[in-house]
Amino acid sequence: QLLMNHDAKKPSGIMIPVPQYPLYSATLSEYGAYQIEYYLDEDNNWALDIDELERALNESKDRCVPRGIVIINPGNPTGQVLSRENIKNIICFAKKHRLFILADEVLMDLGPPYKNMEMASFHSASKGWHGECGSRGGYYELINIDNDVRMQVNKLISACLCSTAWGQSVMGAIINPPKPGEQSYELYNKERTEVVNRLKEKADLVSKLFNSIE
Repeated sequence: QLLMNHDAKKPSGIMIPVPQYPLYSATLSEYGAYQIEYYLDEDNNWALDIDELERALNESKDRCVPRGIVIINPGNPTGQVLSRENIKNIICFAKKHRLFILADEVLMDLGPPYKNMEMASFHSASKGWHGECGSRGGYYELINIDNDVRMQVNKLISACLCSTAWGQSVMGAIINPPKPGEQSYELYNKERTEVVNRLKEKADLVSKLFNSIE
């Protein structure tokens, strides 16, 4: 909402990947923003190509004022995981065009000057290996955001309904997992490894089934 310029003739534009799950496109429509669609490279494991970002951005400038870019990693519904080099190129692209980064599950330290990039990172209980769907808990992290802007964001969030006590408890456990040496760490690590291995097996199975279809 803070990224919107409220100009009906040339609204704010946000870059979103295609394919993507409909939350972002629906939210942009709700706020009257222009959807700048960039296409993932299916022939390259759904990688994100910088030339495609440049194409999408340049073609949109007559219709909107580009303000931000959404990065979803791992991809949904494609499931691709961006390489470190790919992520670095995306951040360089955002810096070059002064775009605010909306990072869905992706965050890394690239060092100066990119460590000063403004971005928001999101995570929820239903994502990652936890898969606690239905807990309705999540968080956002604002990085390198001006204090006055941060205060306005907090005001907006405070006006919304908060997660249930259960959802907040689940998120507390997710962001503060058992640490080595603590009593529950061995059990936590064992269960996490088992879940991740099962997810890998299922991903391999789905991949083989889809690739067998002619």
